[in-house]
Amino acid sequence: MPDTSTDTLPRPDDTETAQADTPAPAARPETSRPEVALFIRTYSRYGGVEHFCHRFHEYLRAQGVPVRVLCGEVAPEMLAGTSGKTARRRGDDERPVDPDAAPPAVDIHELGLWRPGRFMKNLGLYFAAARALRELPPTTISVGFGNMAGCHIHRSGGPHLDFLRNSLAAQRSPLRRLAKAFTRLLNPNNLLMAVLDKRIYNHPATRRVIAISQNVRAAVARQFPHSPATVVVIPNGVDTRRFNTRRFDDLRGEARRLVGLRERHRAIGFCSSNFELKGLDRLVAALAHLPEEYVLVVAGGRRSRKYADYARSLGVEKRVVFLGKVKAADMPRFYAGLDVFCHPSFYDTFGNVVAEAQAMGLPTVTTRATGACDVIDDGRTGRVLDQPEPWALATAIFDLRDVEPGTVFGTVEDDEQVFARYLEVIEDVRRELAADAES
Repeated sequence: MPDTSTDTLPRPDDTETAQADTPAPAARPETSRPEVALFIRTYSRYGGVEHFCHRFHEYLRAQGVPVRVLCGEVAPEMLAGTSGKTARRRGDDERPVDPDAAPPAVDIHELGLWRPGRFMKNLGLYFAAARALRELPPTTISVGFGNMAGCHIHRSGGPHLDFLRNSLAAQRSPLRRLAKAFTRLLNPNNLLMAVLDKRIYNHPATRRVIAISQNVRAAVARQFPHSPATVVVIPNGVDTRRFNTRRFDDLRGEARRLVGLRERHRAIGFCSSNFELKGLDRLVAALAHLPEEYVLVVAGGRRSRKYADYARSLGVEKRVVFLGKVKAADMPRFYAGLDVFCHPSFYDTFGNVVAEAQAMGLPTVTTRATGACDVIDDGRTGRVLDQPEPWALATAIFDLRDVEPGTVFGTVEDDEQVFARYLEVIEDVRRELAADAES
């Protein structure tokens, strides 16, 4: 049995942290270029869409593109002496941070959020963003990373109704599925999200929808077939400075020792903050169909007790290690200790963990309901299943035993390649708007 004395992985050394979190130096624009405005609810380094927006913001600055961020709120870690930015709440004085830091190349404008609850936050941000869009210079190209209608470009993680319908499959019991559907019907935020989606996808100002996967493209086409926007599929990239096979090799021995893995163990990795939706119970059940040397290493989540109890009921509790929350900077170390990664999700418009695992050279098992299944070469770098049933998961994991972990797969793009594609979309929209203005 692996040693479970640690519930998280240690912080990497200072050099590793700097490589992980320090963006490329921002270059001041040398020539006058039209501005780009990025809209997002929370400006932060943490969270999928938030991290993407933050990195894209830094990329645009490095390319000399004038850019501003308009957000509902700035996350605390962005204000507490981290980057030296000056955040400005509309109508308030500037709030300087870290006076010894270099001045930023762009202001971050905090629009404010209504409270309490998600409904009020989303509704307030919708109206605040609409006001901010009206005040932008006519040459500014706006990019929305959330539920704000009227942006020229909307980065889509899929319509909300698509999530509500398809995520119900995660409930094993038909009664629980029915109860979940009923409570969602009564939730006013779900109604609001559906209304906002309709306004976003059908808004005359929306020129492009960037779908993060083929699954998202198909969902948008089904629900909004008459949208005036052109849908472009650009899958998420990976920060290959952090996630690569060289780091896999460098960190592997230490990573396995920290979790207590022996040479004979074959470690299956799983990582999520939502164990139910991402199918952890099915993966625990799959473990019962695999040989004794297979061990499940679980990162993330907030309610692990019931899954530990479930493992005990199946007699596999000694083969499951719950690490708890693993910090973002420690994720390369987490992947390095594994032999195979499994993401048996019932609904995921992309699934960054799948792309990160592939970048680290880990054979990966996932489902067709996961958008990142597009980055897997089925049968060579992993397996893609129709449904995450325990026996199918066990078979797929066992079939990948001859794929050497740490192999260079070449299946994912670096995130800067992805950012360059976003910038191409921005320039395409700019040319279209200029042509419309001349005609």
